[in-house]
Amino acid sequence: MKKFFRNLFSGYFLVLLILLLELAVIVFVQFYLDDVVKVVIDDPTISQKNIDIIIALIYHPLRAAAFVIAVIIFFRIVNKHEDPEFKIPWIVGMLLMPLFTSILFLIFGNHGLNKRDKRIIKTTTEEYNKHFLLDENAKKEYREELGTAVNAFRYINNITKLGIHPNNRVKYYATGEEFFPELIESLKLAKEFIFMEFFIITDGKIWDEVKDVLIKKAEEGVEVRIIYDDMGCGGTISARTPKILGKYGIKCYKFHPFRPILSGVYNNRDHRKIVVIDHQMAFTGGMNLADEYANYINRFGYWKDTMIKIEGSAINNLIAVFLQNLNLVVGHISDYNKWMNYDYPKYEDGGYVMPFGDGPGDYVSALPGEQTYINILNYAQKKVYISTPYLVPTYSLLDALRSAALRGVEVNLIVPGMPDKPIVYWMAKSNFRYLLDAGVNIYLYRPGFNHMKTAIADNELGFVGTINFDFRSLVHHFECGAILYKCPCMDDITKDFEHMIEISEKVPQDYKFKGIKKSICSVLKIISALF
Repeated sequence: MKKFFRNLFSGYFLVLLILLLELAVIVFVQFYLDDVVKVVIDDPTISQKNIDIIIALIYHPLRAAAFVIAVIIFFRIVNKHEDPEFKIPWIVGMLLMPLFTSILFLIFGNHGLNKRDKRIIKTTTEEYNKHFLLDENAKKEYREELGTAVNAFRYINNITKLGIHPNNRVKYYATGEEFFPELIESLKLAKEFIFMEFFIITDGKIWDEVKDVLIKKAEEGVEVRIIYDDMGCGGTISARTPKILGKYGIKCYKFHPFRPILSGVYNNRDHRKIVVIDHQMAFTGGMNLADEYANYINRFGYWKDTMIKIEGSAINNLIAVFLQNLNLVVGHISDYNKWMNYDYPKYEDGGYVMPFGDGPGDYVSALPGEQTYINILNYAQKKVYISTPYLVPTYSLLDALRSAALRGVEVNLIVPGMPDKPIVYWMAKSNFRYLLDAGVNIYLYRPGFNHMKTAIADNELGFVGTINFDFRSLVHHFECGAILYKCPCMDDITKDFEHMIEISEKVPQDYKFKGIKKSICSVLKIISALF
């Protein structure tokens, strides 16, 4: 049932539906329009010549109008300022199937924010940016201490207007078994507020334990706010969850609630994972609130994922990112001074950390998730480890993997040994040959499904977050994560990768992906950027 709901609300299902509708219109015009005209005129003796005239008066103006609209949309696509990977599929579609592609473009073409959301994003960015302004001395100090890694931090800072934070403490969790018990114990410590944001919450042991703690805390007077993605949770928890939790004083919101209309907004899901407890600690990474993440249940073998805990001033970044999506849900601007004016402790030798949020279309002026991975690859001089559950990247990211390997960096890429989506797994494998030829080492995580989205270069510059190597994460979804530099936990991240490689299977250099699967993937790659 869960799989049915996920497929029912997917972009691929909507595309198929529109294609079938267009086919139905063509069949209707060819075989039934004559009979409809006779019924409408209520004259069974009307001649075929008159029927043809009536059809011409109706059908041809409609075709002309459709042609004009298609031409307008075509030039809209051509003049749009975006990557050719997004423009070329639309252009090819308009040339081959203008009516179908026009409808599709009107629904999915503008993969950005509506006017209301743009206004809220702009206003909230201006509000929280006041809390992250640096003087020239601080900027100089950061440049000196970060070295060439400063480019990765400065890039995110310039785009998102969030802060760069030294002297924070970061703990790395290599498995759900490590993370969830500490999360639950940490929630019990809350005295003022708890913010939670997840893509998926699933009824089960994990959610029951978390929910019990949240209810108890709300009864004690702790302010609890939860955001979850409505489509991500389709069929996993009750649709009445916000109302049920509201009885205990918990403010719970669905992100982009699903409504039975065709709209591209349903492609912009909230894929973030954030927990903030008072001003004491914050968590982010790849794990949802579901039992498979703790391996209480077995879905696709052993489920491998990672999270981090942050203590220190970088918590403000995740508060800002959480409140921004909360503002999109409730439609008004939060009081950032209330939540972000706090004197955080400093942890010496804690390294640098910078959490940030990413989003669809013009959420910000670029693609910070994609560029963060590219910056990590460009920073590497010796060795890079990257794990991703899905390998359907943009060409820029694919080329960055190859370029790092071709300049002599040891690039180690780990993908699942047991996939959750077979067709997406085929598409990942269709990229293997291109990467292997450049010298990239590819490993299949044999124990099961590695859902972790983690990268590290030279044991110095890394990323832990929610961003997959696919267009949905890189372009369409609301995402988050944190850049890390010379934090003590970098050793733990590197050791985790080394252990994963020990129990994984290396893809042979002579690997070949061929047959009907290769042909299917070649077609799917053309449209993968659109959905």
